Amino acid sequence: MTSDVVDRLSRELVRDVAPLAGRFVAEMIDTGAPYAGTVVPEETLLADARRSLELILRLIGRLPVPEHVAGASAEIGAARAEAGVPLERLLQAVRLDARVVWDALCRRAGPGDLSSLVAQAPRVWEAVEHHSMGIMAAYQQRVLEMAQARQDERARWFARLLECDGRHPDIRRQVSTVLGLDEGASFLVVAFPPGRVAALRPVRERLGVLDVRTHEQDRPAGSIVVLQVPERAGPGAAEGWFRGLRCAVSPAVEGLAEVPRAVRLAELTLYALPPDAAGPTATRDLWPAIAAGTLGEFRTDLVRDALGGLGKLPDRDVARVLETVERYLRTGSVAATARQLYCHRNTVLNRLRQFAAATGRDVMSSADATVVTLALRARTYE
Repeated sequence: MTSDVVDRLSRELVRDVAPLAGRFVAEMIDTGAPYAGTVVPEETLLADARRSLELILRLIGRLPVPEHVAGASAEIGAARAEAGVPLERLLQAVRLDARVVWDALCRRAGPGDLSSLVAQAPRVWEAVEHHSMGIMAAYQQRVLEMAQARQDERARWFARLLECDGRHPDIRRQVSTVLGLDEGASFLVVAFPPGRVAALRPVRERLGVLDVRTHEQDRPAGSIVVLQVPERAGPGAAEGWFRGLRCAVSPAVEGLAEVPRAVRLAELTLYALPPDAAGPTATRDLWPAIAAGTLGEFRTDLVRDALGGLGKLPDRDVARVLETVERYLRTGSVAATARQLYCHRNTVLNRLRQFAAATGRDVMSSADATVVTLALRARTYE
């Protein structure tokens, strides 16, 4: 029967697999491919070739697969991933396994066996495919595990940088090495609300093209991206890189020692983002809100001190007066405020006087304008 020929030939070769492994290694060395004698030592290559070829032959011949051979595909795939062998080169070696096995079967076959051998060729390719898929699955799994391990290490060292507030020079040096960042470079931090990691994919691609070095870190308030700012980047470059994403951008700082401070600033800015912010917002645009947000338990005291007198006004007037004050603080102009509110400038002046009479704060004075601006911001946190 046809299958008897393939069974017999594969069983004969299993008993004499060492020469096949030697031929495999010799062919790799002669052709200089894919990685013989370089990334993988020759003795390791020879031992793995024996296991691979024995596994393939046992699968072809439907023989029992002993324990020392059963795990060959997975172990070789994982080991080559750890050695840094490119997957394409690894699969080239698997294709060489197939050629060595097929050549050996053809050499061992007698004149009357060849037609039967050709008819059963699919069994050979199925066995090689089984081995190849096992190698590839293990290789890819190990690559993912190593990438996760590297990311975990990066996260651990960055957390240590934050814990020491950038003060420890040994930690800064190690962070520079592990994260691939220059210790003395300029950095800025971009903070994102929770659940926005998926939206960062196009930004990663954009930054990769620009060769901007980055580090991403999950934080209790969301996530952050630390960017090493290229010398060629102009002011506001980050706002362009992260366009269309709701996020907060810290000021640039010099050196890794200052990065923890930039992280705090970025997260304070994120906390202060107005509800309608749809794109990147820089710290420089939100200082009043940031200052109000950091008052903590004293926010209520500020609001009561600066705005408490509004209770003296009729309820129908409070909303109109507050709106006028807020518009005036944003524009700094009575005329511009009047245009925005579609009213006469005297109406604006009257409302500002109402506010001053009720609160004792004249927003046309720079000192009182600062206090009222902070109070209005603090009021939104209550």
